[in-house]
Amino acid sequence: MSVIDDATAGPRTDPASQPTPQRAPRGERKQLDSVGHVGRFAAVLASVITLIPLPVVILVALSESWVQGPLAGLTMEWLTAAWTRMGDAVLVSLRIAVIVLIIDMAVALPASWLVARYRFPGRSLIRSLSTLPIAVPGIAIGLGLILTFPELRPTGWLLVGGHILYTMPFLFGTLLPAMSDPRLQEKETVASSLGVGPLRRFFTVTAPGVRTALLAGTLMVLTLSLGEFNVSFFLFTPTEQPMPVSLFDSYLTGRIESAAAQTVLFLALVIPPAIAMEKLGGAKAGQA
Repeated sequence: MSVIDDATAGPRTDPASQPTPQRAPRGERKQLDSVGHVGRFAAVLASVITLIPLPVVILVALSESWVQGPLAGLTMEWLTAAWTRMGDAVLVSLRIAVIVLIIDMAVALPASWLVARYRFPGRSLIRSLSTLPIAVPGIAIGLGLILTFPELRPTGWLLVGGHILYTMPFLFGTLLPAMSDPRLQEKETVASSLGVGPLRRFFTVTAPGVRTALLAGTLMVLTLSLGEFNVSFFLFTPTEQPMPVSLFDSYLTGRIESAAAQTVLFLALVIPPAIAMEKLGGAKAGQA
């Protein structure tokens, strides 16, 4: 345990001295059990409805001709052709996601620390920005940007800006609760009293203290940027199409097998970070 951890550790308590939790009355327990059964059934049903299309899409992508059904035979040709067609779109999406992540981190990390530590005019407004993507749809963000800055669209930076506006509130909202943790603030105070400078204190105390939220926010930004369609559809350039736009174009102009194969590749890039976000940090976002 570090010196800071020792200094901030509270008094030890005997587990035997802790009060025994009171059990709910029997009738209330039955009611809670019924609610739990209904909730579990609803969760299983929602999961089944959500997951059923996935094996169907994979089967279509592997079929020689889906019109003739699965008995027509299986092939990898559609997946190979899909990668050839989507290769550039994958690189475009990855490049946008990395740029967006870097800019989001450079802004959201110090902003969340500032909002959590100080009171100033407009603080409540900044805190409310974390709900922006829920209140304002991506279509509105895309249209607003293209009408305001039409000269930036050919450069590709308008698309990057749209992704930043869409993803940064999620990162900010994930980091803010972790930055507001009283235990973290106490550790920063102890480090400051020991003579640790602001920059070193940020990288040795603050950043490690929010590592779980930081990881969850990173995966969230990458997943949202890779899968965002509304903003991308309005702001993409003809020479650089991100994955969602390329996938949409394939469904409009190509065969269903080709579109399904591209969907499989798209999901292969988007689902792993989403699962990692849930396993490594999604459930604990905002907790150090």
